[in-house]
Amino acid sequence: MSKIVLPKFKSATDFSRELRTNVEMYFRESKISKFATPSLKVKAVILLTTFFGTYFAILFLGLSAWPVLFLCVLMGLAKAGIGMGLMHDANHGSFSKNKTVNNIFGHTADILGVSSSNWINQHNRLHHTYTNIYEHDEDVHGKGLFRFAKDAPRNKIHKFQHVYWAFFYGFLTLGWFFADFTKYREYRKKGLNKAKGLQIVKEYGEMVFFKLVFLTYMIVIPIVFLDFAFWQVLIGAFVVEFVAGWILAVIFSLAHVVDKFDLSNHDKFNGTSEDEWTVHQIHNTFDFAVKNKVLTWYCGGLNYQVIHHLFPNVSHAHYPKLYEIVKETARKHGINYQEFTTFREAFISHLVFLRKLGNPQLA
Repeated sequence: MSKIVLPKFKSATDFSRELRTNVEMYFRESKISKFATPSLKVKAVILLTTFFGTYFAILFLGLSAWPVLFLCVLMGLAKAGIGMGLMHDANHGSFSKNKTVNNIFGHTADILGVSSSNWINQHNRLHHTYTNIYEHDEDVHGKGLFRFAKDAPRNKIHKFQHVYWAFFYGFLTLGWFFADFTKYREYRKKGLNKAKGLQIVKEYGEMVFFKLVFLTYMIVIPIVFLDFAFWQVLIGAFVVEFVAGWILAVIFSLAHVVDKFDLSNHDKFNGTSEDEWTVHQIHNTFDFAVKNKVLTWYCGGLNYQVIHHLFPNVSHAHYPKLYEIVKETARKHGINYQEFTTFREAFISHLVFLRKLGNPQLA
């Protein structure tokens, strides 16, 4: 596989320069850090405590099957919350100004079964840079069961993707777990991972180590400590992963895979974009339900997706304020800021999108 030939964007315009200036001025005049606030650190403790506290409750409280199943659902909810509200910020370098702290909490991905190294390559270096550009942003490849772009191959089964998504979205984190070694080799061939010699051995060793840690606490220890059959333990682990995967897949989809887009943005991309990078991000990302404080808290501000894509190195604690700045600056320059007022509106748009791309006659 040859190295990636990366798309290019037009040079920065007055809009992007003014926007950066306005945001920098906000932090300077407010005399606050762009990193996590104390309340976000409390949230991190709550999410981690919920996940591991629930885990130890399952191990040591001697509960029957149905209460354990409920706690597995709670673990899945907490795992998704950790991914969105802690790991995500840390691996963007926005949780703390201390790189070591970010590195430690970024490794929560590894503890939860997903390679943080691969995540950074795929998410930070591809998805965030080449958002919704088909064949460059892996998040809109939709390989196999899903078709997320007009130029993606269409199979007969895609006709029903607006139906079966509800089941298969739940396999997201399991897919990541099993694909990590393949992805690592792929990113090396593409030139995204530049590790050499002993560094490759170290990174492979880390992946093996954390995979074993994950399998040990999710499968081996429950088998040893709990009075459940092997198949029951597997079901419990599956429920945790299914709940987490389903939530993460839906939250991503409502920001990037919706019917309101000009689908040409998803097509094969050659040469230079019609937009500068900042405008490209606004044209290819949607906010949703930003007034819903519970959702914002739980999903780590990812419902402020436009803001996150423009300022990924800023903690999501500051997104509501930046939202106002970005919207006003975009309005001033005649740039359409895309958002859904409610979660329901975004959700329906996603389902309509799936149906149209699975049934071209409807597009």
